[in-house]
Amino acid sequence: MKITHLFFLLGIALFAACNDDDTATPKNILSYDYGNVSGPLLDAGEHELAVRFPASTMADHVGKKLTEVQVFVGNLPQACLIRIYGAGNTSTPGQKLYEGNVLNAITSGQWNNFKITPGIAITGEDLWIGVYVEHAQQQQSIGCDSGPRQTNGDWLFSGSDQDWKTYQERTNEAVNWNIRGKVE
Repeated sequence: MKITHLFFLLGIALFAACNDDDTATPKNILSYDYGNVSGPLLDAGEHELAVRFPASTMADHVGKKLTEVQVFVGNLPQACLIRIYGAGNTSTPGQKLYEGNVLNAITSGQWNNFKITPGIAITGEDLWIGVYVEHAQQQQSIGCDSGPRQTNGDWLFSGSDQDWKTYQERTNEAVNWNIRGKVE
């Protein structure tokens, strides 16, 4: 009888260990964030929030496609576009590979999933996933976590200076955008 209990306890331990993997970010999701906590307060005007996935992080996905972008949207912006870029350099995206207007598909205050049709082929080069927004007034639209900041998780283009900088460079705050890519 004691051996039966031992096998039962070993089975439970193995099952519990397997479940630990389920809480991690799935391998087919490109992400830097730790879930939604808030969102950056951005001035009126044009902004693009982006995450950059360097070639070194894309090797396991070569031959697959980026098929979906997931974004936490707080307050509804005046305009909202999903943009996908290829390799540029370490601080500026390259050629625009995709642009889609998603304003009418947004549900405020939650994660939104946007299909990328056709999917973007993963070639092993850098990939930038951006969300362009326009604000009529100062507001929070795209979500962020509470940090710590991950390298490439907080790129921000501002229409006021026409430049890409990290959010940390602009504000000294260390967060990551709630922007994710699904690879299949």
